[in-house]
Amino acid sequence: MKEQMLIEDHIHKNKKDTVLICMFMIFLLFGIIFAIGYAFGAPPIFTAPIAIIIAFAYIMITYSFSVQSVISAAGARPANPQNQQEKILMYKVEEIAIAAGLPTPKVYVQDSKDINAFATGKKPEEAIICATTGALKLLNKEELEGVIGHEMSHIKNRDILVMTVTVGVVGAIALLAEIAIRMLFWSGGGRGGSRKGGDGGVIIIIIAIIFIILAPIFSRLTYLAISRKREYLADSNGAYLTRNPEGLARALEKIKGDIIDDPKGSKTVAPLYIANPFKRALRDSIWSTHPPLDERIRRLRSM
Repeated sequence: MKEQMLIEDHIHKNKKDTVLICMFMIFLLFGIIFAIGYAFGAPPIFTAPIAIIIAFAYIMITYSFSVQSVISAAGARPANPQNQQEKILMYKVEEIAIAAGLPTPKVYVQDSKDINAFATGKKPEEAIICATTGALKLLNKEELEGVIGHEMSHIKNRDILVMTVTVGVVGAIALLAEIAIRMLFWSGGGRGGSRKGGDGGVIIIIIAIIFIILAPIFSRLTYLAISRKREYLADSNGAYLTRNPEGLARALEKIKGDIIDDPKGSKTVAPLYIANPFKRALRDSIWSTHPPLDERIRRLRSM
């Protein structure tokens, strides 16, 4: 009963976080678009409504196409029931979905030697669980169950909506900021380069440039603030679903020792994985999207 209350509280918090994060991301998108417009001479009375419309529109587009974008970026494909390893994955996903009281997610596979997995989707009824071919090959059944239990917990806790939408918007903010900086560089500073508007105009241009530079950092920090706690909770709830913390602990040990020279997929969706395939060297740093693997393993074995 206590476990169920904690999960329900977390689900409620995730829904609240989704709204707050989307509002903050809209503000950052608005700020970048407005700063770009102002820096290149567009009147604020014209730039402001255009910026807010574009920001809202992008959030809605990200929400609508987030799942397809993640699958495409990861290069994932539907699991093949004719393949024995992928057939076992499909059975395990169905089995743990029943234990979690959830609709069975669609099952995808990413062709990669990396031991990894991720979940995505806007709601449990549309969820997807994807595992790499490396995970299917190198994990035994208990370890694979532990990984699936972790991803199923993200679905049950409604983490996947927060994470999927946030990843898309963080990527957009970083892209817009990079485009804006390049435009300002090649144009000689936009409005500021022509010295229009006097000293006040130059100051505003400097503020706009600073905002453009800092916006991706703010958006990234927002994601980091919510990501690590969710990973710990998904580990705990995953162990609860499988009744076997050791299975996930051993899987994380294998992931820790699995160094891939050429990880597949996109860095944009890397935070969705059970362990970031592109930043194994930085996995214990403050900039990591995931908590330290050693600490996750320790917590699982203390359960």
